[in-house]
Amino acid sequence: MRIDGTREGLRQAMAWLHTWVGLLLGWLLFAIFLSGSMAFFKLELNHWSRPELHGLGREAHGVTAIQLADAETALQRLAPQAQSWRLTPADERRPLATLSWREPATAGQRARFEQRWLDPAGGEPVAARATFGAGEFFYRFHFELRSAQQSRWILEGRWLVGLATLLMLVALLSGIVTHRRIFKDFFTFRPRAKAGQRAWLDAHNLSSVLALPFFLVITFSGLMTLHSQYMPAGIAAAYGKQTNAYFSELAGEPTPRKRGGSKAEAAALPLIGEAGWGRVLSQAQALLPGARIEAVALQREGDRTVVELNRHDGDRLQYRGPRLLFDAATLQLLHQVDVTAPATKTYGVLYGLHIARFADLPLRGLLFGFGLLGSAMVATGLVLWCVKRRAEVDRRKQALSFGHRLVNTLNIGTIAGLPLAMAAFFHANRLLPTGLPERPDAELKTFFAVWGLSLIGSALGCGWRRLFAVGAVAFAGLPVLDALTGPGLAQGSAVIVAVDTGFMATALLLGLLAWHCKPVARRASPTPERPAAQVGCAG
Repeated sequence: MRIDGTREGLRQAMAWLHTWVGLLLGWLLFAIFLSGSMAFFKLELNHWSRPELHGLGREAHGVTAIQLADAETALQRLAPQAQSWRLTPADERRPLATLSWREPATAGQRARFEQRWLDPAGGEPVAARATFGAGEFFYRFHFELRSAQQSRWILEGRWLVGLATLLMLVALLSGIVTHRRIFKDFFTFRPRAKAGQRAWLDAHNLSSVLALPFFLVITFSGLMTLHSQYMPAGIAAAYGKQTNAYFSELAGEPTPRKRGGSKAEAAALPLIGEAGWGRVLSQAQALLPGARIEAVALQREGDRTVVELNRHDGDRLQYRGPRLLFDAATLQLLHQVDVTAPATKTYGVLYGLHIARFADLPLRGLLFGFGLLGSAMVATGLVLWCVKRRAEVDRRKQALSFGHRLVNTLNIGTIAGLPLAMAAFFHANRLLPTGLPERPDAELKTFFAVWGLSLIGSALGCGWRRLFAVGAVAFAGLPVLDALTGPGLAQGSAVIVAVDTGFMATALLLGLLAWHCKPVARRASPTPERPAAQVGCAG
């Protein structure tokens, strides 16, 4: 019911809900959508972040017994006390094989994660600069608002992202109810409409409807990926304190696996050797004919050591495909993980749809475009809120309220400032000294510092045009910086060329936005030549 006592219909009530739910955490939703879109190219951005690896060439796909034997020999030299290691072979997205392990935990400290890349020429491990990795950071920030390499607020970040995602789902459903002409809006865009509000409304409707199925799937699946944190009551009711049994069943394993060795176990991991690895790979080929291997791991599980082979996620829609477990001592098959149970398959498909590891380059490009449309949907909705109320204020010749000024400041600082902060992260990756202590955290601090300065600048009068222009210059400088600090485009792989091309395209997009956001004179009332509703793109 309205304030004046008039009874509202369903559409009017949903319009109110859509407006205020979208505004409540809209700025966070914009950051989640934009960083999640970047995460579709997580592996490519991570590779760009380590220029030491760019000139090594591309390794042949697949894993071999010789490669595994060389990896465990190298590990005996690098980390003889490691109680687990994992080899991820090269594929179409990873130019180099990766060897990773965890150092034993010391008193008062967590177990340290280490990673090396294998040189295709001789198989020797290659160390790269200490970096969080651009793709890894955007991926982590997307669902847990990661603020440091070892952040203490991961759980709280996931809760906040979950709340924002839930509100996003409410905004989508209420928006569907509100739209009477949802199909007509698919073909309607009037950027030169006399009323600025109409142009922004068309832009919001078009960006919303164009990829609506994607928005619904990505939002719902995003909630389901962390369902155990958001809805633990059902798990507790069915499993009591044995929650590990639930997660084991969800992963397709009959009983919980005991990760790590006994405290009395301090011996080094066994050496399986080239012949032993050949036997393991032969059994895997017979059990999973035609399947690619995503990773091979050797790890302690209680008093025994287990070899685990994971099927490649790029070959199927379902996340976490079949896995094979072998006894490292006898090389006999212990168990083949069954992922065909209804609950396991449902969860795996939802998870797979969200992270899209099955997608090839053209499909990931399409999904990235849909993610940008989602960012535009949120951004145009936030700007539309200001434009509508500015028009009403000008009509009544009133002063702008504090809430209106606050929303406008947050709009400029978030929508125009976040791309600039992302560009600053890329620059920090190349410009910070390689020997700087806690270098990954310094990269993250640069990102948040530039984003914070953008918000302060918008509060002090720095408008859309300036921030978009600075962001365009920053992204345009990244390929030049890459050529100066790395092998350059001539010697770089196709992955690096593609990433640098993406930076130039981003610079062009931000430049077009800066050019479109022409300065608008600050007037108390609109004029026919330049409506005050254009304040959404004031410089």
